[in-house]
Amino acid sequence: MKGNIHELDPEHHGQHLQLDDQTAPAIQAMIQTLVADRDERGWRHDLKDLAMGLNVEAAEVLDIYTWKDTGEAPTAAEVAHTAEELADVLIYAFDMCAKLNLDPLKLMQAKQKINDSRHRGQKS
Repeated sequence: MKGNIHELDPEHHGQHLQLDDQTAPAIQAMIQTLVADRDERGWRHDLKDLAMGLNVEAAEVLDIYTWKDTGEAPTAAEVAHTAEELADVLIYAFDMCAKLNLDPLKLMQAKQKINDSRHRGQKS
């Protein structure tokens, strides 16, 4: 793996990224639903399995667009297919967050701050 790894919450050693009472209620509810469903089915995925599953689902998103020209609008069926595959990606990501006790919204917000500082002043 290349590139810099940024600690997303260096001042608090990751404590502010955890699932807690500041986590949005909708995120808490979704994670609880996913964990309950996983437990009911007897699935005990480890992080490696979840990471591989996330990668497979992300590849399925890519597959929808592989042969489209840049700027070519997706069909209604492709949008529906993309939505379904993105849902799978998010389910795996949220399940990983649950296993690591991380709040996905807090993670994205912290990473966006890094991205903002990294790209500030650059024009696209």
